Amino acid sequence: MGICYFPGGLGQGAGAVMKQAGRTMTSRGIFARLRRRLRGWKRTLLQLVGFSASLAVAGCAGGGFNDMFSGIGPGAEQPGQQQPATPRPGGARVALLLPLSAPGATGALARAMKNAAEMAMVDAGKPDITLVVKNTSGTASGARMAAQAALSEGARLILGPLLASNVRVVGAQARAQNVPVIAFSSRAEVAGNGVYLMSFLPSSEVDNVVRHAARSGRKRIAALIPESDYGRVVGRALKAAVKKYGATITAEERYVRTAYGLKAPAQRIARTVLAGNADALFLPEGPKLLAAAGEVMTAAGLSPQGAQLLGTGLWDTPRIRTVSFARGGWYAGVDPRLVEHFARRYRQTYGGTPPRLASLAYDATSLAIALKRYGGFNDAAITNREGFQGMNGLFRFRRNGLIERGLAILMVTSSGPQVVAAAPTRFTN
Repeated sequence: MGICYFPGGLGQGAGAVMKQAGRTMTSRGIFARLRRRLRGWKRTLLQLVGFSASLAVAGCAGGGFNDMFSGIGPGAEQPGQQQPATPRPGGARVALLLPLSAPGATGALARAMKNAAEMAMVDAGKPDITLVVKNTSGTASGARMAAQAALSEGARLILGPLLASNVRVVGAQARAQNVPVIAFSSRAEVAGNGVYLMSFLPSSEVDNVVRHAARSGRKRIAALIPESDYGRVVGRALKAAVKKYGATITAEERYVRTAYGLKAPAQRIARTVLAGNADALFLPEGPKLLAAAGEVMTAAGLSPQGAQLLGTGLWDTPRIRTVSFARGGWYAGVDPRLVEHFARRYRQTYGGTPPRLASLAYDATSLAIALKRYGGFNDAAITNREGFQGMNGLFRFRRNGLIERGLAILMVTSSGPQVVAAAPTRFTN
C-alpha cells in the first residue's frame, strides 16, 4: 500500500493558537478543543472524497511548539538568518524556503504558504520533523544563502523555493549533499536530478481533461493555442495526451495573445468544427481572451454546443462563469469542495482568504511528515507509484521530478464549477 496522509483541521479559536507558534502554550482547554476539531475535520474530509483508509489523529499535548517550528517568528525576515530550534527526539530537520520579504503578490503568497505549512504541522499532532523556515527574498543570492544555512543546520529535505530561478540555485546546492528538493515552481524545466515539483502543472491538467474527453467519445479535437511559453507547454501536452488516449488533433491554430491576433485563427477553427471535423475544441486561455474568441466563433455561426469545449487551469477562476461561451466546457481541477475546505480552515485560523497556491505548502509539509514516518527522505519513497492523498487530492511524483495529479473534471456553469467526473482515488498504472 502507498503512503497516504489525510488533512485534519482546526476550528474556531485556532487563530489565537497559531499566532503563538514558537511560544509555550499550556492551556489544557485549548488543546482539548483542538483535538475534538481535528477529529471532526478529518471525518468531514473523509466524507467529501470517500477515502477508504484512515489515520489516527494525534492530539496536541501540553507544552510549546519550539520542537516543531524554527525561524517563523518576528525577526526572521533576512535571508538565511533564522535561528533553528532544538528538534524533538527522533525528529528530522526539514527546511521551508520562501520569498517572505519579496514585494507585492509574491511576498504575500509566500507568507500565506508559510501559514499553510504551520497549519499542516499542527494538524499532524506530533510530527517527527522540525520545520525550519528560511527567507530567500525572491533572489538567486537570497536563495543560495537560505539553502546554505538550511543545509549547514542539517536539513535532510528542502521544501521550496517558489521561483524557478531560485529552484535552479537551491537544487544544485542540495544535490551536492544528496538532499531532495520539493519545490513550488510550475516551470517543468527545473525538475529532475533530485528536484520534484509540488505544483499545478499544465501538462497534468491537459492529460486529465483529454482522458475524460476520449472516454466520453470526443476523440477528434480541434485546438486554438496561444503563441507563448504556456501555449507551447500545453501544445506539447495535448499531443502527448491524444496519443496516450487514442484521440487525434484534427486542426490546430496558433494566435498572438490579443483580441485582434486571435480573430482570424478563431474563425478558421470555427469553420473546421462547423464542417464536422471535430467533436471537441481545446481552448487553453483565460477569461478575457476566451470571451473574445467566443464572440468571434459565435459570429461565425458556432455555438458552444457545436463541440465540447476543453480548457486548462486558466479556467480555474471565478471570472470564468461570466464567459457565456465557456459554459458547459470541461477542465481538470481540484474538487471545489476540497478547495473550500482548505480556504475555510485557513480563514478560521488566520483570517482572510488564502491564495490558491498556499495549499501546495500544506501538502508539501504533510508529505514531509509522512515520508519521515514511513519511507524516509529518499527518491524511492518520494516516487512511490501509488502516490499520496493531499489537500488537493491524489498525486504522485515521476522520476523526472514532475508531478502527476488525479484531478476532477469540472464543468463551467453560471453559478460556479460543477463536478462531472470525480477525481480518481488511486492510480491504476
